[in-house]
Amino acid sequence: MVADVVAQLCKAADSPLDALRARTRPEDCTPGPTFPTVRISADADLAVDGLLLDFKSTRYTRTLRQADAWPLLGYLLLDTADRYRIDTVGLYLSRSGTLASWPVEEYLELLGACHRDIAVFRGAFTELLEGCTADYEPYEQEEEDRVRLLLRRLAPIADPGHCLVCTQRCPDSDRRPREFCSTWCRGRAQTLRNKGLLPGGPTLLLSRPRKERLELPDDAEVVSLTARLPR
Repeated sequence: MVADVVAQLCKAADSPLDALRARTRPEDCTPGPTFPTVRISADADLAVDGLLLDFKSTRYTRTLRQADAWPLLGYLLLDTADRYRIDTVGLYLSRSGTLASWPVEEYLELLGACHRDIAVFRGAFTELLEGCTADYEPYEQEEEDRVRLLLRRLAPIADPGHCLVCTQRCPDSDRRPREFCSTWCRGRAQTLRNKGLLPGGPTLLLSRPRKERLELPDDAEVVSLTARLPR
């Protein structure tokens, strides 16, 4: 284990991080950046020169897992005051010495987000967290309905000639106008329809009736009911 940690440190000393060191100064770096919210506790690893960077010692160096992708998105949306001027997000994989980074718009597209201004996403995320207690949110039907209504309001509205899923402009076609910009968006459309987030799907965002609790009869009622059964 000690050898493994030492190897990661040595790799970091001579890695793509060198270019980042060369173009920045120590005073440009904010280690462990935090965000202006009491709704959820979160701190990233490093903010420097518009880059929000997370360090991962994962063994999975050839794939981007959801467990690694979502935190970066959360940090980006939590910076509602744009304190760190984030225009790029990235991961440094310490075991392979790999630095992978994406411009914010490209990263949002990679995760399948609709084409919207980052301020709109941050406003929606802030509204989603409204009323939440940091790190603890008990399940409530009203809370689920509120989130579903918010998602409904954020459902993509595509202009003519734009993808119904991501709202980006579709490639030109000699045939009828395209509804989707890619096969990925076409495949995702049915999932969104099933959730009521695209036209043509069910209306899932209305309050659903709660299940009534079934009260079991006590012993006396059981005896009484049994006595009435035909012999």
